Parts: sequence; C-alpha cells; structure tokens
Amino acid sequence: MEDSLEDQYQFEMPDFDAITEDGLLMLLEWTVKNNGKWRVHKSDPDCIFPSDFHAHRIDAEGTLDLYTGVVYSPKTKKRIEKIPRKVMKYIVAELDKTKEIEFTTKCEKKELFSFN
Repeated sequence: MEDSLEDQYQFEMPDFDAITEDGLLMLLEWTVKNNGKWRVHKSDPDCIFPSDFHAHRIDAEGTLDLYTGVVYSPKTKKRIEKIPRKVMKYIVAELDKTKEIEFTTKCEKKELFSFN
C-alpha cells in the first residue's frame, strides 16, 4: 500500500530569518554543559551586563562573563563565584567549535580573556 503524500513529506518550517543563504538553519544559541547548563545567545537584549559576551545558566541562577569567568547574580548583579581557568578555556573552545561567526570572532580576541 502506498503512503499518502502527507505521510511522506511532513516537516516543520523554521522561521525564514533563521535560514542562511545556503539553506542551512542558523544557530541562534549554543548550550554548553559543564557543572551546570549555560546558554550563550548570538544576540541578547541584555548584552551590556556583564559583558557583550556572556552566558546564562539555565539550570540555576547565574550570568557568566565569558571574558573573565566571573558569575554574577542576574537579579542583584553581584558576584556569585568565579569559574576555574581550565573550565573557562573549555567553554570558549566549545563555543569556537560552533563555527558561528558571532562566537568565533569573539573567541579569537584572546587579549580580552583574563584567564588565558
């Protein structure tokens, strides 16, 4: 018995703005798992604090400055902790692997990272 066209060609159409000129789906955020789950957005409305390159912890409270490794409370903006140097190197290396220009451009600026 032949499948109906509906069964053969079902798919979900992504937002047109999320598709590249090559027909690929753009990566709009990247989640790194290391002692918690951290999400880095390519464009983020709160890009001023703590830096223009930061991650939000999605399994607990915290905003990570990716240049310094300092985690801040998103509510009070006070320092909570500092992520170890080797962990920060891992996180930046994972972001650099994405090959997303918004991330790799920032990862290339080694002089901005205080933990290198």
